[in-house]
Amino acid sequence: MNPIYCLLLLCLTTSLAAQQTDYDAIVQPLDAKARDFSEYLVQLAWLNSPNGSIAYEGVKIAQDEAKNVRKEWTRDVQATFNLNEGNLRPKSATNNSFFPRYNFGLTFNVYNVLTQKTKSQIAKREVDVAGLRVNERKLAVRVETLGRYANYQLTKAVYQTRALAEQDMNANFILVEQLYKSDEKTFDEYTLASNSYYEAKEARIRAETDIQIAKFRLEEVIGLKWEQVQHPAKEE
Repeated sequence: MNPIYCLLLLCLTTSLAAQQTDYDAIVQPLDAKARDFSEYLVQLAWLNSPNGSIAYEGVKIAQDEAKNVRKEWTRDVQATFNLNEGNLRPKSATNNSFFPRYNFGLTFNVYNVLTQKTKSQIAKREVDVAGLRVNERKLAVRVETLGRYANYQLTKAVYQTRALAEQDMNANFILVEQLYKSDEKTFDEYTLASNSYYEAKEARIRAETDIQIAKFRLEEVIGLKWEQVQHPAKEE
């Protein structure tokens, strides 16, 4: 193989290994202090996520099943013991002195014994798969939580903009109304100012509603009402 190709392959492998996901960074351990408020919300979401608990239980189930598989070969092992009937009767000339005094037998399922290693390997992979499902759920919880929190912040910013626009339109309407009463503005100008004000007011109301909806969706994923969230960096 080309030495340069081998060197490039080695560098790529090293780089990929350095880029592997740290799932303790995806969802920080619950006993660790969150790096910031958004990470705290991710911790809450993971703590209160039913799917997260289900994923953890899946790992436990896979581990228990793996333990059972390691002992499965013993299920078909059977031992038998028979005492020779001649040993229970008085000795006589007719008794066969060469007949064994007892019989002992052991039977087992050869297939189970020969496939035990493969079954154990499969069970171990099932445990690994269950662990991957936990990590997969961590990724899903993180993106869902951060996405909903970002949307909540967006709706608040939009609301603030709409509220300022409403104030400006209200001030303009009041001015135009006064000028209209003194015949310094036409009826069309008065109507335009009035419509602009009420459109701005409606936009502000819609933005306020969007905040509530975004908050409800965020509460759904973190498992708490927004008012119950306690963190120094929380912004109302």
